[in-house]
Amino acid sequence: MPDPLGYLRRQAIRRGVVGGSRAWLILGGAVWGVRLLRRMASTRQMRKVLSQELRPGESLIISHLSDESQ
Repeated sequence: MPDPLGYLRRQAIRRGVVGGSRAWLILGGAVWGVRLLRRMASTRQMRKVLSQELRPGESLIISHLSDESQ
């Protein structure tokens, strides 16, 4: 399915930034702002990996091994 906002983003870069059209530059800023807001509101990036209830006395340790330790 074609992305109309993608088309507008491409045209804004081509005609606004490269071509020097002020109207396309403003429209491009608005379209890029909509894209940013959609990404910020999206929950696709965050997903539940583990869900477990801790009982009294139990603890949870989260650690990360650096690439140097391998």
